[in-house]
Amino acid sequence: MKFEFRLERLKDLKKSLEDTARIELGKKSKQRQLVEDEINQMNNKIDTFSTKFIKEVKDTISITKLSSMVEYNNYLNEQLSQLRLVLQEKLQEEETARQNYLKAKSEKDILQKLKNKRLNEFKVQERKADIKELDEIARLNHQPREENYE
Repeated sequence: MKFEFRLERLKDLKKSLEDTARIELGKKSKQRQLVEDEINQMNNKIDTFSTKFIKEVKDTISITKLSSMVEYNNYLNEQLSQLRLVLQEKLQEEETARQNYLKAKSEKDILQKLKNKRLNEFKVQERKADIKELDEIARLNHQPREENYE
């Protein structure tokens, strides 16, 4: 007799959902990493500009150039603030994707454990049936035969 797990299709579906959730988590992590890289680039840009700004201020500088440099500095800081907001959003999306993945994995693992338990029960029942059959064969082989002598 062959073992058949009635919930195999459900288990396969849960495995598929887990795979999808894992892929989505990977995408969200990659998006977060890209935003973090942009933030690092923006910080480097601001640091470079600040160094240039300090150097320019030490020398004689025109008011228009000073005001444009201040405007540019404000622009860079605003861009950095926007990137930090995007990063927070990406972190939340990544956490949601992580929770979805963990839930899908848990559901799949529960079904896999149930399948393993049922398989073990099936094997025990098969062994019992085999032993019973062997006992019956042995009993029949060792039982004195009744012969009719007439």
